[in-house]
Amino acid sequence: MIESIFQTFFLLATFDTILISVSIANYAISASYLGRETRLTRARMRKRKQKLDTRIKELQAKGLLIGDLKRETKQAEDDIKSLSNRLFFLSWTGAVLLPFLCFIGSFLIAVFGMNTGIIPNLPANFQDDFIRNSVISSSACLGLGFLFLLVVVGVIDSAARRIPVPEFGVTFGNYESKIELKCNEKKSIMLNVENVGEDVAEDAQVFVEFPNVFQIEKQSFYNVHPADFRYFPDCIEVEHTIDLVHVGVSIRMPIFVTAPNLKKTYEISIIIRERKSGVSKHRLEIEVVD
Repeated sequence: MIESIFQTFFLLATFDTILISVSIANYAISASYLGRETRLTRARMRKRKQKLDTRIKELQAKGLLIGDLKRETKQAEDDIKSLSNRLFFLSWTGAVLLPFLCFIGSFLIAVFGMNTGIIPNLPANFQDDFIRNSVISSSACLGLGFLFLLVVVGVIDSAARRIPVPEFGVTFGNYESKIELKCNEKKSIMLNVENVGEDVAEDAQVFVEFPNVFQIEKQSFYNVHPADFRYFPDCIEVEHTIDLVHVGVSIRMPIFVTAPNLKKTYEISIIIRERKSGVSKHRLEIEVVD
């Protein structure tokens, strides 16, 4: 009985020692993502706060309800807290110190438990209770430290998978998704292509697909040619090339068009191909009126 209890404490102490080494090795990996994630987390927090401000303004325009305000604020606080926790578990404190304290606590309890028998004049019933509580306490500390270790591994895995890439938002020059043109009106319409992602966009090609009832005036800063009939039948394509778009920067692209004579709402497809993010698709509308 005594030998089996000793072996239990010995195994707990051995696991603690091994897992302390694992937690230190984990930090070597998490530290490589810490700088990038710190930069991205700050940007994500800023975007989340901006989203909350926008949502509050929308609620105010509709007639502010206290319940809706509290719900939106609580959701924003939870999102920001989640982002902060990611950074914590990638840092030295979260990746090493927190599990280390649990493992070293479990180790010390196991050592004390192994040496209980050498304490003189210790009542037998007290010794049994002390050994039982030591096993439970050491196991609990080991389990808690292992749980923290799993959280760190999960955050590292998420950081490794979530590679920052550029993303695009496309609107017309007035930051709307729909504009009006008069029949046969000749006008320069402006497209805004904004990088709303987390990394710089490079070598981006923007393809704007107009129904062929529109007339597109050729210019030196874009190309005009028939669209691929397999994907956009009866369309004419305007192609822009963008070398570089930094995060948060909007590129304005004018297109000189003549509206058709038919009153109708026309869907304009925009395809953006970028070196890192691949292909993204967007849709805008042009309504032709009298």
